[in-house]
Amino acid sequence: MTSAAIPIDLPEVPKPPPLPALRQELRIEPGAPLVNGAPSWTLFDPVRHAFFQLGQIEFVILSHWASGDLARIGADLERRGVSGDEANEAFNTVVEFAASNGLTIGPVGRDSVAAFMEQRASNKKAAWKWLLDNYLFIRIPLVKPAGFLDRTIEHVRPLWSVYSLIFFAALAVLSLFLVSRQWDAFMASFLYFFSWQGLIAYGAGLFFVKILHELGHAYTATRYGCRVPTMGVSFLVMMPVLYTDTSSAWRLTSRKQRLAIDCAGVAAELMVASIATMAWVILPDGTARSVAFILATTSWIMSLAINLNPFMRFDGYYVLADFLNVPNLQPRAFALGKWRLREALFSLGEPVPESVPTKLRRGMIIYAYATWIYRFFLFTGIAILVYNLFFQPLGLILAVVELAVFIGRPVLAEMREWARMREQILGTRRGKTWLWITGGLLLAGFLPMDRHVSGYAVLSPVGASPIVSGEPARVVRVIAENGQTVAAGDPIIELDAPELAAEAASTKVRIAQLDLQLGRSVADTRDRSNRAVIERELARERNKLAGLERRADRLILRASGPGTVSGLTPDMHPGRWIGGEEVIAHVVTPSDYDVQAYVPEDDIWRLEQGALGTFVASDAGGPSRSAKLVEISSSAISRLEQPILASTNGGPIAVDKDGEELAPREALYRIRMIAEKGAVSGEDYQIQLVPGAVQIRTDGRSFAQWATTQLARMFRRIF
Repeated sequence: MTSAAIPIDLPEVPKPPPLPALRQELRIEPGAPLVNGAPSWTLFDPVRHAFFQLGQIEFVILSHWASGDLARIGADLERRGVSGDEANEAFNTVVEFAASNGLTIGPVGRDSVAAFMEQRASNKKAAWKWLLDNYLFIRIPLVKPAGFLDRTIEHVRPLWSVYSLIFFAALAVLSLFLVSRQWDAFMASFLYFFSWQGLIAYGAGLFFVKILHELGHAYTATRYGCRVPTMGVSFLVMMPVLYTDTSSAWRLTSRKQRLAIDCAGVAAELMVASIATMAWVILPDGTARSVAFILATTSWIMSLAINLNPFMRFDGYYVLADFLNVPNLQPRAFALGKWRLREALFSLGEPVPESVPTKLRRGMIIYAYATWIYRFFLFTGIAILVYNLFFQPLGLILAVVELAVFIGRPVLAEMREWARMREQILGTRRGKTWLWITGGLLLAGFLPMDRHVSGYAVLSPVGASPIVSGEPARVVRVIAENGQTVAAGDPIIELDAPELAAEAASTKVRIAQLDLQLGRSVADTRDRSNRAVIERELARERNKLAGLERRADRLILRASGPGTVSGLTPDMHPGRWIGGEEVIAHVVTPSDYDVQAYVPEDDIWRLEQGALGTFVASDAGGPSRSAKLVEISSSAISRLEQPILASTNGGPIAVDKDGEELAPREALYRIRMIAEKGAVSGEDYQIQLVPGAVQIRTDGRSFAQWATTQLARMFRRIF
């Protein structure tokens, strides 16, 4: 079979070789009008059960194909305004289309079926290629339901009446209204089914609903005279999904009928949902009500959240395609989207891939871009799911294949198309601009741009003495204030403990009683015999009183050394009660500042002792100090020593709490830095524990180095 151009309008050209014969079982039937209103025809291949939409030019060429009269074909095309090179191009396009889709047979005399099977075998993909394209989506036909549907369709025919539509619509509205009045009870039922038993029940309910869904498609297609060749199961990311082959619906010229077939599955689910929802409202608690709840929620969720999704090949996609009257919506929209992208980037001035109304073209382009975005996130999510679902390294291999096939391959195909058009692209100003931008980005990817390592940190003075009462007490007087310089022993705050005073008074009374008993022992025989006991008890009570007096003296909190008062809050006022372990204030000694920071495992290897950096407080008004790296831990920490940085306390480091210990969720290494030395100034006097971050200067690292390191570590962890 030749694919060379066959001139059909110049008589002096030598006679071309005869056309290969079309397969005799092919049929051409009138089709639905095109989006521009022009008539169309449908070419039906019964062997493969495939349909092709033809325009006027294709119909003319194929209708005269059997005669082999090229002059007649050319004359017929010329009457329709197609001649010259345009006619030649159209003719050769149809020839290539027929050959590539197996519509022709070999030389005369060969059996058409045998020739078709031979051509099909030659086009069959290798096993590894088939697995690469289909491991996430495998379709297995199970039954041929045409005979069953023809025998039983009369039993379901009343469901297509207007009265049935009104009834189920009213039932759905009423049931949803009644459920809204018991919404708390309805939502509480979800929690009841969050168990293995609930999942099994939902699986059974989903299976039942999906059978009705597919029967809705099948019966509606049969009603309009379309044959349903197979029904079966597809495996989408290893999850079984039922399907019905209604591809023969493209034979229908009525868009209304095609839309009815598209919507029949969702309509069947919504019928089940309305009945089940009303049953849940009416039935008492028990098994029947639980079954109704499962059927209702499964039907509503599957219909509204999944089946009506227009970005994947579910019912919503076919509904949108038939509503717009655009068969093969996605490939045609993708072609327009690619054309629009190239024009926006390079301004090539290429013609539009197909002539459609301007408003529809814009909508198809928007749909293409929305589908690409949706698929990017969907396939990325599936790759993550596959990575975690399977054992390693199989999970990684499947995830990489997923990303490469469904995201990388389309992008690579477009890049190849740009490479093919490189001369045309570089001939435009925009193309040259993008060349410079791409070169700049590639250069930036290999330049050592990243010259800092970051980590979460806590700044604290080396000499910061806490002021703690040691026991519950009441504030009597606040003597010092924040920022005040104090000497060792200077009072900071005066406290009072009424219970301590009461206990001291009680002890004094007891001491007086024992002194009296000890004085009577000279004359009293009984007291004289107990004198040794009284003396021991008296000594104990006096020691107790001395201890109480020392504790009372410590209620005047004093500075343990010279420094600056810090951390007194405004609510530390007379009359306030405080706990014994509460830190009331700090006395900060002018000294170095200690910085404890936590650096991720990916960056720890870039640090060296003596590196310089900067601590920046989380609070915009907090301190910022230069620091020097003095210590690097040799292994990742098992627990976080600075609770102020933990996510459980509002900090930036994600942790898991195990009793009193806080375990980081990622591998972190602790480093220690010494911040710049200097006296505590007015703006820094409140420094105690200040959360923030450190920026440590290191040798530069490029994006390419970072990506290579990440890949190497990922493979080391897996293998």
